[in-house]
Amino acid sequence: MGRSEGAMCVAANRGHRRVCERIAAHDPNGAAEAMFTHITAAWLVRRSAPSGPVRLDRW
Repeated sequence: MGRSEGAMCVAANRGHRRVCERIAAHDPNGAAEAMFTHITAAWLVRRSAPSGPVRLDRW
């Protein structure tokens, strides 16, 4: 896939952390945006294109 399992875990944890930070800051819009970004990026990373995985670089 182009990214190691460890790198994928680090990226996933980073996304989770951003969601939690926005929730802790009582920022529902920021939490929603962070969750959308996290889910979308994870989906795109896991969906392989012929030239390798496609990523959404919004983080």
